[in-house]
Amino acid sequence: MSATDSGYSSPTSVTFVLLSDDGGENAERFLQSAHGSDAIHVEFVIVCSKDTRCFHGDNVVVRELAVDESVAEAVNAAVDGATSDFISILRPEGVATPDALDVFSAFVEDHPRAEIIYSNEAALGPEGNLLSLNKPIFSPERLRCQFYFGDFVFYRRELFLRVGGLNKARAGALLYDLALRSTRESRAVEFIGEQLFLRESSDNGDSLLDDEALDSTRATLSEHLEATGGGVVKSVDPRGVHDTRRLVKGEPLISIIIPTRGIFSFIDGARRCFVIDAVKSIVDQSTYRNFELVLVVDSVADADVVVELVRLAGDKIRFVEWSKPFNFSDKVNLGVLHSRGEFVLLLNDDIDVISPDWLESLLALAQLPGAGMVGGMLYYSDETIQHAGHAYHEGDASHIGLDVPRGDRGPLDGYLVEREVVGVTAACAMMPRDVYFEVGGLSNLLPGNFNDVDLCMKTTWTGHDIYWTPHAELYHFESKTRDPSVHAMEVHVAWGRWSFRMNDTRYWPYALSRAPR
Repeated sequence: MSATDSGYSSPTSVTFVLLSDDGGENAERFLQSAHGSDAIHVEFVIVCSKDTRCFHGDNVVVRELAVDESVAEAVNAAVDGATSDFISILRPEGVATPDALDVFSAFVEDHPRAEIIYSNEAALGPEGNLLSLNKPIFSPERLRCQFYFGDFVFYRRELFLRVGGLNKARAGALLYDLALRSTRESRAVEFIGEQLFLRESSDNGDSLLDDEALDSTRATLSEHLEATGGGVVKSVDPRGVHDTRRLVKGEPLISIIIPTRGIFSFIDGARRCFVIDAVKSIVDQSTYRNFELVLVVDSVADADVVVELVRLAGDKIRFVEWSKPFNFSDKVNLGVLHSRGEFVLLLNDDIDVISPDWLESLLALAQLPGAGMVGGMLYYSDETIQHAGHAYHEGDASHIGLDVPRGDRGPLDGYLVEREVVGVTAACAMMPRDVYFEVGGLSNLLPGNFNDVDLCMKTTWTGHDIYWTPHAELYHFESKTRDPSVHAMEVHVAWGRWSFRMNDTRYWPYALSRAPR
């Protein structure tokens, strides 16, 4: 389809609106960097105060703020008078990379329906080295937690006018507010994976949000949540990572499916039964109470274990006997068949609940339209991360954040925000019941490993979204209650089905913290 077929004119033209308050030096550097492309027509509008020395050029308009005129009003007037296809509003705290506009023009030609476009960036490190600032593809739930679009964002002028331009009531968060309102209006959001903008410095604390910005951000996020199904802003942070939560609708029953051998073992010299500890933590810690526990228990289970589980959970617990050879997938599927909940939560028997509202955090995302699966933050007992989402990189499957110390912020603060992911571990995965049955549950051809990878692949293949939340925190004592070995057949089955999707970095475009254990 050509640009003309899409209703937009060709060739592409852009108006850069620069918010300059430094005497014009930064604006001049940006103007020089954004000149010289034959593929695109560029205009510049510099919005500045009257006492600011601004740079002038043939295609540059200087718009001085009138008395009592807000920046938003000045920008809106400038855009109203422009004729370009795209508008980009930025503070010139960096420069366009040498081929940025050529890359942008070619991208628009290939994506003629795009109405919002952002790109990767780079920044100068403290020692003059270049730091990559890579971003995920459009992630609406992540966007409500952080303005990850960055500095170099292009909006169709028609879309900008359609949403009413900048909102002067959001003076401290003009561009974040514009992004949220625009993405509510249009989902024609595209991402350029090349670095088109070079920041003059990496985030070293100088860009902390001030009080006005925090107040505006809170108001912006509250409005956005209300307009997109509801939620609450628990906190806004000067570093730009905000704790916004979706809210649970109603009080649906959650079926927690736990496959277990149900026996005591000696761990580090002490007699212990992990499933007893897991159930105790669920019952004692969870603030959401409408759940049932469906335990698929081996026929060799210790009778004392069953007695103790009943004592802990009472009528919330039901047992399903398993007398066949070990097959995690079959055990879970059997448990789901015996469950009654509108949502099913697959859970390993070797977990310990940390955050009391873990069920609410999972459920609120699982109730989103199109949601297929939700996972949480899992830690090893040594206070390192075991799981912050799945990563499928370079033909391999692993965990995001593996072995990173608890409390680390992660690339682009990714360990702190709710976000879209390609998959989550079945050690803790909530799904709408109908989605679980739609995709066929866990494959019994994968009895011990990669069954969750296969489940995630089926979930996204059928058009459902997968989310991860840092607010559902649990300890996970992985591989201490089962044989951790990987069988060749499991690799053959999983990769035979999905090898063509085993390099999916859309939501996590970063190197893995370490190879799989």
